[in-house]
Amino acid sequence: MATTELSARTRTRILDTAWQLAADRGASAVSVKDVAAAAGVSRQLVYFHYRNRAGLLLAMARHRDRSSGFRRRVAATLALPPVQGFEAFLREWCGYLPELLPVARALEAAYITGDDGGDAWQDRMSELREACRLALERVADESRLATGWAIEPAADWAWARIQPSTWAHLANMRGWDPAILTERIVSSLLADLVQAR
Repeated sequence: MATTELSARTRTRILDTAWQLAADRGASAVSVKDVAAAAGVSRQLVYFHYRNRAGLLLAMARHRDRSSGFRRRVAATLALPPVQGFEAFLREWCGYLPELLPVARALEAAYITGDDGGDAWQDRMSELREACRLALERVADESRLATGWAIEPAADWAWARIQPSTWAHLANMRGWDPAILTERIVSSLLADLVQAR
């Protein structure tokens, strides 16, 4: 087996292990030592690949987006007509949220408290906001952005409405059915931001 292949497999094992530990315990309880032990590698190897705990958590979150297929599915929405693409993007995100939620909330808590995982949270939420902006820019290019909205505030509005904390409050705390919640999010954002034909 080539060294590069072994290294890639080892990195995948480390990142998958970090994700599982963060989902089970919360990001603040995940240490490089714990990840290394659970992945069956040395701490030095984890530090070699990710430099520090913050780098590990950021790589873990990015890896999950790729390995879950979420990144590929979102990219595919760009091949759809703009309004359909925006709707498909929202549905992909809402479908991914239940899987993502335990770690997302842990990273959000790390961001609030200034813990290492805060960088991973900020990175992922910045990328989510940019995905909203790109989708709505396409809608605007087709002259379908609702009257009174510019691209940047529309992106902010969509981004704020699809935050993991919103999902957690409604689905987990208030018991909303995820399918109904998805429909409400999608239909309300389309009504707010897309010009009817």
